[in-house]
Amino acid sequence: MRNIGIVGDGPTDLDIFSKFIQSVLMNGTSNEESFNICKLRRQKLRDYIDIYWRAATKIGNYYLPSAPAAELQNNITATLTAAFADFESEVGIGELSNRDILLITTDAEKSLSSAEAYFQDWSFSISKILLAAIDKFYALKSKEGYLCEYLPVIVSLVCFPFSEVLVAAAKEPFIPYYGKKPADLKQLLYGTTNLQELRFEDFEAKALNYITPESISRIFSYVPESRILI
Repeated sequence: MRNIGIVGDGPTDLDIFSKFIQSVLMNGTSNEESFNICKLRRQKLRDYIDIYWRAATKIGNYYLPSAPAAELQNNITATLTAAFADFESEVGIGELSNRDILLITTDAEKSLSSAEAYFQDWSFSISKILLAAIDKFYALKSKEGYLCEYLPVIVSLVCFPFSEVLVAAAKEPFIPYYGKKPADLKQLLYGTTNLQELRFEDFEAKALNYITPESISRIFSYVPESRILI
């Protein structure tokens, strides 16, 4: 069994990212591997991302080593450290390995006008800061004496504007979501903007069932921020 820890903004995000990462791992294989999903609800990145964007936009510099980017990097590393501790507690101290995965995610809550718009400084910079934070986390754990065999593979994903773009891309035909406000996309996908009104069975039918190993190639084509992870 493979352990997967997930950090996300809310219950629906955790469910979508859970189905997504399992589908990625099963894509193109006949392996019926089983997964132990740990939803690490105590940790979130949402507020840190908002603070970073406000500060970085004010000075017009989104990349490291600017102060806003450095602060975000430190906050992500701290979140990773806490998430790792929660993950290890759920699985068992000393039971994690480099076959396991810790997926750290958040919603951007900002829309892209097109797939190419992802490569603008304000959006593209986030993935690079996340990678730097992951690098720093591994450096800290190495200093603490952890061996690589007992550390999970850490991957990250920030969706623009939110996790439902994975659903929109997974559907056939693809639902164009570029430029749409989050509320408009939710209405289009679910028929409501209040997901608390949605029964889990309906959420499963309208979202989760579309994310499969077979739909990963469509997600790769339409969601640029997902490509490195895939």
